[in-house]
Amino acid sequence: MSDTGHVITPTPPHPRVLGWFGTSALAMGGSNQMIFIIGALFIGQGTILGQGSAAVPLLIVGVLLGWAAAPAWTELVLMWPNRVGGISAACAEAFRPYNPVLSVLTGTCYWWGWIPTCGLTALLSAAAFQHWYFPHLPVEPFAICIVLLFTFVNLCGIKWVARLAIPIATASATLAFLSGLIPIFAGEVDWQQAFTFHLTTPFEGWFGDLTSVMAGLYLIGFTAPAFEAAASHVGETKDPNRNVPRAMLASAFMAGIYFILLPVVWLGVLGPGALGRDLATVLGPTFAPLLGNFAKAAAIWFIVLNMFHGTLQPLAGAARTMSQLADDGLLPRFLSLRIAKTDCPWAATSLTAAVAIIFLLMGDPIWMIAAANFTYLIGICMPNIAAWLLRRDMPHAERPYRAPRGTIMLGVFAAGVWLVSAILGFQQFGLPTVVFGLFLAYSGAALYAWRVIEDRRREGLPALAQTLHVKLTGAMVLVLVLDGIAYLLAVNTVSTTHHPELVSVLADIFVVVALLTISVGLVLPGMITYSAKEVSAAAKRLTSGTLNDFSVAMRALGRGDLDAAHASVNIVPVKPNSNDELGEMADNFNVMQERVKDAAYGLDEARENMRKARAELLARHAEIAHLAHHDPLTNLPNRTLLAAELTEVFDRAKSRGESFAVLTVDLDHFKEANDVFGHVVGDELLCAIARRLEVAANGSFVARIGGDEFTLISAIREQPLAAQALANRLLQAVSTPFDIQGQHIPIGLSIGAAVYPNDGADTFALLANADAALYRAKESGRRTVRFFDPDLDRRLRDRFALQLDLRSALDRKELLLYYQPQAKIDGRVFGFEALARWNHPTRGMVPPTEFITLAEQNGTIVEIGAWALREACREAASWREPLQISVNLSPIQFRYGDLASLVHLALLDTGLSPDRLELEITEGVIFDDPSRALSVLRRLKSLGVKIAMDDFGTGYASMSSLQSFPFDKIKIDRSFVSSIETNAQSAVIVRSIIGLGEALRIPVIAEGVETEAERSILWQEGCTEIQGFLVGHPMPISAYVGIVDGDGSNHHAAQAG
Repeated sequence: MSDTGHVITPTPPHPRVLGWFGTSALAMGGSNQMIFIIGALFIGQGTILGQGSAAVPLLIVGVLLGWAAAPAWTELVLMWPNRVGGISAACAEAFRPYNPVLSVLTGTCYWWGWIPTCGLTALLSAAAFQHWYFPHLPVEPFAICIVLLFTFVNLCGIKWVARLAIPIATASATLAFLSGLIPIFAGEVDWQQAFTFHLTTPFEGWFGDLTSVMAGLYLIGFTAPAFEAAASHVGETKDPNRNVPRAMLASAFMAGIYFILLPVVWLGVLGPGALGRDLATVLGPTFAPLLGNFAKAAAIWFIVLNMFHGTLQPLAGAARTMSQLADDGLLPRFLSLRIAKTDCPWAATSLTAAVAIIFLLMGDPIWMIAAANFTYLIGICMPNIAAWLLRRDMPHAERPYRAPRGTIMLGVFAAGVWLVSAILGFQQFGLPTVVFGLFLAYSGAALYAWRVIEDRRREGLPALAQTLHVKLTGAMVLVLVLDGIAYLLAVNTVSTTHHPELVSVLADIFVVVALLTISVGLVLPGMITYSAKEVSAAAKRLTSGTLNDFSVAMRALGRGDLDAAHASVNIVPVKPNSNDELGEMADNFNVMQERVKDAAYGLDEARENMRKARAELLARHAEIAHLAHHDPLTNLPNRTLLAAELTEVFDRAKSRGESFAVLTVDLDHFKEANDVFGHVVGDELLCAIARRLEVAANGSFVARIGGDEFTLISAIREQPLAAQALANRLLQAVSTPFDIQGQHIPIGLSIGAAVYPNDGADTFALLANADAALYRAKESGRRTVRFFDPDLDRRLRDRFALQLDLRSALDRKELLLYYQPQAKIDGRVFGFEALARWNHPTRGMVPPTEFITLAEQNGTIVEIGAWALREACREAASWREPLQISVNLSPIQFRYGDLASLVHLALLDTGLSPDRLELEITEGVIFDDPSRALSVLRRLKSLGVKIAMDDFGTGYASMSSLQSFPFDKIKIDRSFVSSIETNAQSAVIVRSIIGLGEALRIPVIAEGVETEAERSILWQEGCTEIQGFLVGHPMPISAYVGIVDGDGSNHHAAQAG
């Protein structure tokens, strides 16, 4: 963990014990906020003015804002259904790219906002009991007891909290309905009075009106708990995707009752003066028409039950906010301590109760409630911003509930209204309230610093890191301090009596700067350092992971260690959070990571191809596992007894000079029969097959080595005829289908045979070679026998070893170029053809017919071809004579990479003139992928190089090839030239090709000219160019130095060679 970034750990699941009704009952602890906030709104407290009867429309506006924000809140909390703590605790992932302190600030502000509610409602409950039932009961101790009682219930688990909340909610909701509906049906509501509103202002003028309205809106931020409290227990709710939205709807409905219906009805029945007094003493008339003498008791218990809600909810909801953030690694560790049996966060719950008691003992004055509401507004505004950020930054994230179209921005609008009310209304509550509110807001940063220091000390690091983020944030905090000092100096120089509006403006400016400090001082440094750390962490992960593995893998591949030739791909894209230079840096880094990933996947593909080739050899030498001496199902000897018998027969045959055969037998399609008819039928089928094999073996040793595999050992006199006869008997024995439990089941055999001593010098080799032959029998279509072929086995081994060596031949500089001259018909050399040769360190010169084909099969021809091209161009560019150089291109080179660019770079790097380079291709290049090949050939032609058709006449569409592309030269294949003297058809073909070239005005060169007679015939037929041993053998260019340096350009190359 660091102070600039934090990864939110997965939340462990909580016991899901709440239904939607229990969640809704707990949320009633938010609707009751109206009970104690309405008095503050109507008459205020002390020097703090209220808003008069205008408080009613302000309450309605507050409910509308809550309704506007609710869909976004629901979407937000359900994105992480295992979390608890409500909307503020759900912001952690949204704010992670910007600054984890924002998550802490949101959560702690939310928590502080609920603290006065817990203590104040306990005070009001205790006061009601003292006033009506226990006049000698001390209020504050009794209020503390109420807090402690509900704390105890919370420690027993959320299930017990819900059991207590449901009857309280049911009773208080019933009384709320009665208080609102009884006066309406009784005709007791003065509707004119109910809709007559008067606004109390702190000073004259429009700014005084605006300040009063904003102060009211500021306080009615406490309407939001009626909605968001239902989201505090998502991780503890059964089927949250269904039940949480239902609870939110139920809470919204109850908010309408408490914040719209009741204030309007009460104002119409009781008048504005009564609503500023103790509601328990004035609400009786709303119940009286129906309840009569019980109206007073109903009013008292309506207040008491709602106050019980207000005490219970913070201990259950807000406490879980703190514990959730501690679980996320954002708050001190002790806050995540839980009671294992009840899953209750006892430390956070106890802290909530303790602070609530402290506030209670202070009397929970209105200025303290206002300070707490400032933090609460931050706690409910930021989740709307988080929901909007998640829509922008994580549009494809899973959202079990998706807010309706437009409601996300509606929530952002509600957050904006709350913030404006905080700016313009907070200052009315006085300087101490402003300072105290800011202290509470910034306490989250201190708690986060506590956790950072705690974690760094656990890791053995210094308490604070000297990072850019710490420096930037510290500077912004200093700005806030200087702003506060400037505010105090300015206020002290202005008369509050003569210029109250100026003092209000100064206070508003101070609040704005404080909020800007939160946004700029926390968000901007967080974004900068987050982007830098993301790139730094990704680079470190790349260099220590994939790139390091890639380096190790390439070395392992070079030495043939396929298991180690693997580069793990651990690439996480860096997500840019801005469109500036930091975003561009992140984008470029992501491109680099993608290129590294592609290279790693290419390495794995090459490794797997080699592994398959190796597995083809190693699969034949699998060891036979040892079991018991006899198979319990068929009573045949098993693998262990087979090994002993084979050793005995081998020793006897070796000492006596005898011969014997080992046959491995496999049942064709037995698995399918076993799956279709069941294991019982399959077992009986195996027993029946074993009996037939024993009869057909005629005394030979038969063993079942597992599954549907059998092995036979038989002495033979005439090999391999006797072994063939035995195999035929076995095949015949099972040719008749088996009748098992009424099922007609056909079964065939695949047999592999190995004969001693030709096919193995020991028992292991015999078994392995018989098994290899069995593999060939299966590949040949099953129901047949195949004998071990040592030549095939040896060829496979040699081929694989050669393939491994070829991959490193270029790096070891084992490949070289030989040059064969090309001459006019009179012997004058005009160019050379570059031919690759492989000087193997142990095999010597490997024929091109062996390694070129192998290179084309495994793809290394691309690298070899590129090397040959560059080397030939480099060599030709160094000659004094401007002779032509011809280079062969493989069809594989046309499929992979950019061949035209390769040729262009080779010409640029070596300085060779394009008209001196001739590229030879076969017609297979065109017909493998015509459109791609022709496109590449046209690009090559545009470079100025020549294109020759090699081996003309050997393919199936030579004429079509000439029609598809304007070739610069035709090469007559050596197979026609070598038989031109003795084969009339070859002579006709050669004559036709030469004639075709003349007709199309394409030069023709004959390959493989070895005798004067062949040259003479070609001359007579009109061929102008030849190549072959008659002109010169392929040799290093040093053998032709006289020609290339211009000392004997008119000499025959054969003389030079």
